[in-house]
Amino acid sequence: MNNYIELSKKYPIFNYNKFNISIDDNRLTISFDFDNGEYSFMPSSSWKFNNVINPRRVNKYELSPFVFNIGMIELISYWKATCSRLVNIYPAFINDFQSQWWRNLYYNGQGEFFYKNNINVNIDEFLHFRINNFDTLPKQNFRSLQESRVIVPIGGGKDSIVTLELLKKSDFEVIPLIINPNAATLRIIDIAMIPRANIIEIHREIDPTLLELNKKGFLNGHTPFSAMLAFYSMMSAYIIGARYIALSNEFSANESTIINSNVNHQYSKTISFESDFRYYTKMFLNNNIEYFSFIRPLHELQVAKLFSHYPQYFTAFRSCNVGSKDDKWCGNCPKCLFVALMLAPYINHNELENIFGKDIFSNLELKNTLEELLGLKMTKPFECIGTVDEVRAVVNQLITDEYYSKKPLFANLTPLPAPSLKTIEESWNDIHFLPLDFEKILKKEFNYDVE
Repeated sequence: MNNYIELSKKYPIFNYNKFNISIDDNRLTISFDFDNGEYSFMPSSSWKFNNVINPRRVNKYELSPFVFNIGMIELISYWKATCSRLVNIYPAFINDFQSQWWRNLYYNGQGEFFYKNNINVNIDEFLHFRINNFDTLPKQNFRSLQESRVIVPIGGGKDSIVTLELLKKSDFEVIPLIINPNAATLRIIDIAMIPRANIIEIHREIDPTLLELNKKGFLNGHTPFSAMLAFYSMMSAYIIGARYIALSNEFSANESTIINSNVNHQYSKTISFESDFRYYTKMFLNNNIEYFSFIRPLHELQVAKLFSHYPQYFTAFRSCNVGSKDDKWCGNCPKCLFVALMLAPYINHNELENIFGKDIFSNLELKNTLEELLGLKMTKPFECIGTVDEVRAVVNQLITDEYYSKKPLFANLTPLPAPSLKTIEESWNDIHFLPLDFEKILKKEFNYDVE
């Protein structure tokens, strides 16, 4: 807390100075100019021109509101180093509603950051925006959209694979979107037999000054990446004329990470953020582009069951943040354990061990992590994971299984209160934003009737 107070006093003002859009033969590039009075930050991102990103469809004037708002979300990564109480906005005007919307996103999206840095501050005092430009940016409804075209962001995990495969079987034209492609995401595209020239490929560069500040002890922590992805996806949809953006955030993301609190590692994957984002973009960007999560009606467990139908991806997908740089599962973190638990009821134990390169359920170092996943601690792991009920339902079944009951990680465990596996498998959450055609595709997989 003291470090937060000292830094926010030493650096009371953060400036969003300008954004820039440039085009060359190979790519569209956007860049930003931020500073806190002492340090300057100039991050950038670029879209590679290919079969779907066409330079003839890039109009700087039309893209300016999208880029400005991407700057507002990129700003968080640099602002959080000092948590300056005042942010000067110079490139364009935002009204009182927008100011409050962004404060809500900064505050709720940084819940984990505040928690881990022992920062106790309320939403009314932590940040204010000062507007220094009264030029408004146009709301964009200039471009015709293709009803059959849907963007599917790919992150390398099982959730986006399920979305990709189910929509590939439909009549929609699926356009994968990848930010900073890595080995896992490119393998998924190849297995899905989608030419790499037919994807949206975005390269995002962090200003190295931020990394230097992290080493010097400035504040650091989680930022709402999925919110950033949302704004990048919205601009991409406008460029290529896609009517739909189908995310892969399930119902389980709504559960808080800290029990009895609003602190959620996955805030920008929740239905609350999805609803807020849809309203904001329809008001200030484009009211024809539909942003929604395709698997929102489902639990993680149901997604894992669907994923088990695609064995071609078993050794290709990756969700482990610890091992991501080395393109592997570390086999010793909450994400590895959670994914293994979700898949265990649906794939052979030999295949499961092949995925992770080890027998995770014999790793006693994960005992405390398992207790966190089971809701036996006040805090769930700060990872993108499912609900306590799902984990309990799986473990309740595994401890009665002849093979898994002998695993050291499950020794001395007794059943915990939870719905049955079958109950969760057959559930359907009606709070979602799926257009009817997409809802039909998903319900067909479960033999549900569409009203």
